[in-house]
Amino acid sequence: MSTFSNYDFVNAKLRARMGIMRDSSLFDEMIKSPSLTEAFAKLEGTYHSDLLEVYRNTGDLEQVELRMLEDEIALYREVEGYLPAVPAAFISVLLEKIEVDNIKNVIRLWYSDVIRHHIISYRSAYLYKKTIVHSIDYDKAVNAATYSELLTAFHGTPYLDVLSSFTMERIASEGLFPLEIELDHLWFRDLEAGIKHLSGKDRSIAESIYSVDVDLKNILMLTRYSYSYHLSPGELRRVMIPMGYIAKEAEKTGALSSDDPMAVLSAIVRHHYPQISEEIQRIRRTADDLTTVEENNREIVLIEAYLGDRRKKEYRKILMGDPFNIGVVLAYFFLCLQEDSSLRAILSGKYYGRSEAEIREGLGL
Repeated sequence: MSTFSNYDFVNAKLRARMGIMRDSSLFDEMIKSPSLTEAFAKLEGTYHSDLLEVYRNTGDLEQVELRMLEDEIALYREVEGYLPAVPAAFISVLLEKIEVDNIKNVIRLWYSDVIRHHIISYRSAYLYKKTIVHSIDYDKAVNAATYSELLTAFHGTPYLDVLSSFTMERIASEGLFPLEIELDHLWFRDLEAGIKHLSGKDRSIAESIYSVDVDLKNILMLTRYSYSYHLSPGELRRVMIPMGYIAKEAEKTGALSSDDPMAVLSAIVRHHYPQISEEIQRIRRTADDLTTVEENNREIVLIEAYLGDRRKKEYRKILMGDPFNIGVVLAYFFLCLQEDSSLRAILSGKYYGRSEAEIREGLGL
C-alpha cells in the first residue's frame, strides 16, 4: 500500500476538523460567560456538546472531566482504526500514555487509602475503569488491602514487572514518586521501540517530535526536582528519561559523574535551548531561598509556556509540509489535547470563581 493511500482519507478528515478548531471563538465566549452554567451552555451544538449533557444530568464537574477522558480515548481509537497495521500500532503506543496516567491515578487513590488512611470512596467514582490498551482490574487495584493484592490486578500486563520491583514498605517510606518515574520510563521505552518500527518519513517525523518532547520533559524534571529537591547524581540518573539530545549529551559528557552535574547539564541545555537557559539559571540562583518558592513556581510556568510554544511551531511546520505521513495525525492529537486542556482550565476557573483576566492569564492569552 502506498504512503498516499495510507494517509489520504484520514488526513483530509483530520485537516477539516483542525480547521474548525482553529476558527472557533468558543473559548472566548466561555471565558466571558458570567457563570459556570452559562459557560457550559456555550457548548450547545458544538463538538463538545456531550459534556453539556453530562453537566445537565449530574451538575458534577468531575463527571464532565471523566467524560473528557473517555472522549480522548475514543479519539485515539477512531484514528487508529483508519490506519494500516504499523502506524496503527504506533497510535496504540500513544494510547498507552493515557493508560499509564490512569494507572497512576488508581495507585494514588490506593496509596491514600491503605498507607495514608484517607477516605477515598467518593473519589473512586471518578476513575476510568474500562480497558484502554491492556486488561487491568481497576476495581481490584483501588480496593486492594495489601500490595500483593494490588499486583494481581496487573497480571498479564507490561506494568507488573515495574510494580513488582517495589514493596509496600518502600512505597510507605519513599512515596509514589519513584514508582511513577519507573512507569513513565517504561512508556518512553515503548515509545522509542514504537518509533523504530515506523519507516521512512513517518519515522523521521516521530523521532523529531518526540526527541524534542523528551528534551523538554527532562528540562522540566531537572528544574522541578534537581533545583528544588537537590537530587544526587544517582537520583538524577533515575529521573531523567534516557532519550533525546539532553540525555545523550549527558551520557557522552559524563555529566552525572562530574563534580557538579547541574553545571554540565545547564551547559547542555544552554547550547541546545538557549531561550530557556536564562529562566533555569534564575531558578537555580534562588532555589535555596524559601521566600522565593512562589516565584520559582512562576518561573517554571513560564518555562512550560515556552515549551508549549516550541511544540506548536513543530506541529505548524508539519502541517505546512507533505500531508501524506503520520505528522498530520500527531498534529491533530496535539491540537485536540491542547483544546481539551484549555477547556478544563476554563471550566475549572469558572467553578472556582476566577476572573476573566485570571483565566486568560492561566491560558497564556
